[in-house]
Amino acid sequence: MHDSTQSMTGRVKERWGAARINSLDRQNMRLRDEVSHLKTRLEDERSETEDLKDALRSSPKVVKVKKRGGFLRVVVIGGAAYVLGTRAGRERYDQLVDWARSLRSKMERSADEAASEVEESASLMTGSTMATARSTGPATPRSSAPASTRTTSQRSGGGGTTGP
Repeated sequence: MHDSTQSMTGRVKERWGAARINSLDRQNMRLRDEVSHLKTRLEDERSETEDLKDALRSSPKVVKVKKRGGFLRVVVIGGAAYVLGTRAGRERYDQLVDWARSLRSKMERSADEAASEVEESASLMTGSTMATARSTGPATPRSSAPASTRTTSQRSGGGGTTGP
């Protein structure tokens, strides 16, 4: 019986060893496949890196950008051709010139209005800044008149009358 127990133990050990070897072989194959895959990826990344380095080393390519003035050019030339080729003659020419001048004056007025709005906003901001400074107490006096008697125009540097 002792021999049969030993032989049975030997067979179990052999089977266990064979199973262990098979498991290790499977792990070894999986790891070899993974290493092969990683080597391929590394080679690909290295070739991409070399391509990028070569591109950076080479002289930069000059890209020509087309100007988008074509539409404006067509409008100007078309307008000039219309004015010069019109059958109405001088009347139509004068009408177009007056129209162009009115547009110009409208644009100048708009620019003047925008400038005055900016000046008003700046004076309002200066006034609110001064009001904040008065409430916290001025660090240095700006003029000999008390802050409550000065007007907004005096605070912003302009002349004017004092208020109550």
